[in-house]
Amino acid sequence: MMQIAEMLAPSGLDPLPLARVAPSKAHERTLASYLLNSHRGAAAVRDILIADIRGFVDLGQSRAAADLLVVLSMLLARWPETRRRAPRPLAWDATAPSPRDA
Repeated sequence: MMQIAEMLAPSGLDPLPLARVAPSKAHERTLASYLLNSHRGAAAVRDILIADIRGFVDLGQSRAAADLLVVLSMLLARWPETRRRAPRPLAWDATAPSPRDA
């Protein structure tokens, strides 16, 4: 949640009160539209939502960002495995010995 809080800081939105908002039918429909991408996996849907939240924050659209934050919390509640981000692959290190050198 810290990453989301940092992301929302410029907009003045606080994610904690927004997480306690009761989802509306509009939020359900929005989540359903994002779930059209579920063939890519729940983590991909999470990443798309986060990118859209960032976009709305950058545009100064705090209401739209807040609504998507509610949708994100719904996704995280229904698919808890999306709370964990997969570790990024290690970057290739040109100075490390190659498997051929071993």
